[in-house]
Amino acid sequence: MTNNGPNNFIWHKVSEKEKEDIKKDAKKLLEDFAKKLEKIKTEEGHFSKCSGMRIEGSGWKTEEDFKDTMFDNAPMVEDDLILAEKGGWK
Repeated sequence: MTNNGPNNFIWHKVSEKEKEDIKKDAKKLLEDFAKKLEKIKTEEGHFSKCSGMRIEGSGWKTEEDFKDTMFDNAPMVEDDLILAEKGGWK
């Protein structure tokens, strides 16, 4: 079997010339893509609207018996710690 055109690819050992052609084509693709990206003008929402730091809050309130309920449902508890295999407790 032979390569009979651009849409009929068959595995073959790549020659040094083909390697160079591939590098040139990849570089051209990346340069063209970078030029197109330069034309896009957009505002980066996360960093342009705030300092990037979250505002401290008071957290949330949980039910008083939440911890007891979690420990009751856990397969193994030791010294106020839930012992579980990664992905094992579902």
